[in-house]
Amino acid sequence: MNMYKQGSLIFVAILSLILLPVSGMAQEEGASDDAGLAAAATGDKSDKSGTNPINFQRDFRIYNEHTWLNTAGDGYQNLTTLEFRTPFAGGKWQLRVRAPYSMLNADFNGDGIGDINDKGLGDINFRLMTVPVVKGTNALALGMDVFLNTASEDSLGAGATSLAPVVFFGHFFRGGWGPWKKGGLFAPGLQYKFSIDEDPGRDDIEQIIIDINYLAMAENGKSWLFAEPQIVFDQENDTEFVIMDIEFGFMTSRPGQSWYLRPTFTLGSGSDRPTDYGIEIAYKWVGW
Repeated sequence: MNMYKQGSLIFVAILSLILLPVSGMAQEEGASDDAGLAAAATGDKSDKSGTNPINFQRDFRIYNEHTWLNTAGDGYQNLTTLEFRTPFAGGKWQLRVRAPYSMLNADFNGDGIGDINDKGLGDINFRLMTVPVVKGTNALALGMDVFLNTASEDSLGAGATSLAPVVFFGHFFRGGWGPWKKGGLFAPGLQYKFSIDEDPGRDDIEQIIIDINYLAMAENGKSWLFAEPQIVFDQENDTEFVIMDIEFGFMTSRPGQSWYLRPTFTLGSGSDRPTDYGIEIAYKWVGW
């Protein structure tokens, strides 16, 4: 079977499973009378934490991620990314732009000699997203990512321009456990990433990515715990791996401003996983 047809069939099958809860939204009249959760599902502008992906507000972020690579010798990548989000079209759509600066050092052979030691601009990415369905405490978000071939060095980018449609089903809930008792969000998502133009000698890109997002807020609404296992099926290279992120965030004394710390672990056998582990720290300013 053609690789793209096979990937498309897998994408449609997983998409159907994710969207099963949406099919019952129209029948869930009076499913929840909780005004607070309903406000969260439609974008409560008083929430400046930046943790609700469908709460479209103007948002600036800067984050630094240091990742240890899965190479025979020492290898690391340090990414400093500027991110900007803004609503448009009356708040029904959101534009997100990410511009990364990368420093990459890797010894692929384990001989103590760095095969790559590059730094510069990485691949710029932007996303358009909308929320066409909101019913009680459930919501459906649709979007499209575009990855541009902008890296200043071959090693710092994919060498291709790619598209990646994405769909999220979000459910807002009340209650929790431990210090995270205010409630939160459960949002599984599915993305299909494929290249449409590659540099000579560079591989095609075809990936199916499953995101399982879980957010729990503290009772005071000023700190949160976020977990995101991301399952990647690389159809082009016939590999699979899991990236596990755990985020601890807190608001500062300044309205709309917050920090978070995010350890990352990559699970996969042998050379399947591109990285081993990492740490990310970020600053956010929401609603300015």
